Amino acid sequence: MPSERDAAEAADVTGENAGRQDRPDIVVTGIGVISPAGIGAARLWEAMAAGKTFFDTGGHDGPAPALPWPSASVDTTEITWPAGRDWANAGKYANQSARWAVAVARQALEQAGITGDTEDIRGGTVMAVGSSSDELSDVIPQLASRFRNDPRPLAKFLHDEVPDYSYIRGIPSQLGQFVSMASGFRGSNVAAYGEAAAGGTGALALAVRLLESGELDRVLVVGVGAPLTTTAMAAFDQDEPLGTRATAGAGPFDADRSGTLLGQGAAAVLLERADAARGTARARLAGCEVLAAADVAASAELVVDTVLADADSTPTVWWAHGAGSARLDRVETRAVLPRAGSLPVTGSKGTIGNAFECSALIDTALVVESLGRGALPPVGLLRRPDPGLGGLDPVMGETRPLGPAPTALITAFNQGQHSTAAGALVIASTHGTSADDGKART
Repeated sequence: MPSERDAAEAADVTGENAGRQDRPDIVVTGIGVISPAGIGAARLWEAMAAGKTFFDTGGHDGPAPALPWPSASVDTTEITWPAGRDWANAGKYANQSARWAVAVARQALEQAGITGDTEDIRGGTVMAVGSSSDELSDVIPQLASRFRNDPRPLAKFLHDEVPDYSYIRGIPSQLGQFVSMASGFRGSNVAAYGEAAAGGTGALALAVRLLESGELDRVLVVGVGAPLTTTAMAAFDQDEPLGTRATAGAGPFDADRSGTLLGQGAAAVLLERADAARGTARARLAGCEVLAAADVAASAELVVDTVLADADSTPTVWWAHGAGSARLDRVETRAVLPRAGSLPVTGSKGTIGNAFECSALIDTALVVESLGRGALPPVGLLRRPDPGLGGLDPVMGETRPLGPAPTALITAFNQGQHSTAAGALVIASTHGTSADDGKART
């Protein structure tokens, strides 16, 4: 006969499962990526599969020595701005981050069959933004130098030469206004930034709450990791040394890794309630959270415990943050391996570097791409896995096939020794099923 304790535990489990069943399924219906590999998640996935990397040695102008930190840069010539009078006017106020945000948003929307031609009050926007880059920090010194030999009064000179986009730097959700123009979404437009960002995981977690609460039916999550200023690079390096080489053996989890490699990019992930989706489900979001504790190790353990307990699918693969930082790689593996086991693991930062505010969004898009292709690409620049990281099973050299019904754990962190936030999410395959009949809703 069951004891009272057994009955109580059974009741707890039943209540927990009932709580999960009451929550709507959330599906990914569109993804967009801009990376050093080019436009689209497919190009980046294929570059990883081919073992390509995109790091330069810190190009410079003039006689000054090159920067010591290799970085992977985006080719901006491929990025286009929408046509039309309204977009031409908006373009006067759009900085590079806004242009990248709109470009990735349009990729994700196109996949879901959303044109943005009609207003949708059940759609919203969450931006993953940060303060790691400020274009004016580079512009103002240039303007000061030019003003020395310019005949115009200072007020006239500044009026003519300071970029129109400068005002948006103090409005974190302003980038979302440009994204809303592309989507037609007229619901909530909010931003997740600072310690809660965790590479964009915070924005995804906020989007999940907006969907689960019933406030919205779809949320477009967009993040931009803009090029870092030299000042920002130096500050990051002073806090925790950045990587100074981008050759074989310098990648994440390698025994000879020496620090995080720098990158840039943008990504968009369109999440929808499955019962009201306008697009076809490419994957299902089974859990997502960001937590902060006294230190990053405690946060990592807590957030992995939380998403694994919350998800209704057991991960079969792991897409790691994989910063290449000796410290963070240890924190990450010690949090995941005892809880999820020795899963096949990969990551993007050995190929394109750390795009900071949007790094987890890029990884989410790559996981969706991997689930669709049925394979994981290898870790870039990984030559000799660090034996001190335990039973790690990295994907090396070539792609690794996924088994049936694959589910991926994704982990994410902020950069810096004093950052304590950690994020994690679980993405499950939908086996090509549709969120609905595939027809667009209005």
